[in-house]
Amino acid sequence: MVKTQSNNITKKLTGKGFEESEPRARKINASTGFETCTEQISAFGGLLGLIKFLDLIKLEEIFEYHYIKPRRKVKLGNYRMVVGILMLLFIGFNRLWHFTYIRLDAMICGFFQLTRLPVASTFWRYVNSLGINQADSFLKIMAVLRERVWQLCGLTFEKSSLLLL
Repeated sequence: MVKTQSNNITKKLTGKGFEESEPRARKINASTGFETCTEQISAFGGLLGLIKFLDLIKLEEIFEYHYIKPRRKVKLGNYRMVVGILMLLFIGFNRLWHFTYIRLDAMICGFFQLTRLPVASTFWRYVNSLGINQADSFLKIMAVLRERVWQLCGLTFEKSSLLLL
């Protein structure tokens, strides 16, 4: 006796750990689901939150006290040059040349109180003017910032008294 098989030989996924639910997007694209939130988030993923955080920890005050200025004088100011580079990294750009993409952005220009940011080569020249004195002052600024954030979060740091034999 000859048995006939159906041409549909695809296996069913039920019972193998798979659920029949909505397909989830693997990339962020037009089919990616989204929800509404009560807070406004900037187009650059919370850049306004970063600005508010920098004000909360009083970065400008710490920067002006501990930073040793290089010989190069900049119109934008040392603090704003450094914060501009931090913003670029926070947005997700990892090269100074990417300032060309955000040079005319209204939100970033509003923070710097300019109609447009300086060209990318200005930031390059500033970074090239930095030396060992600025590296030491950046380390000091980072240490003070860590202490400030720990203090704001209510955390304390205790040294361990373990002796290594």
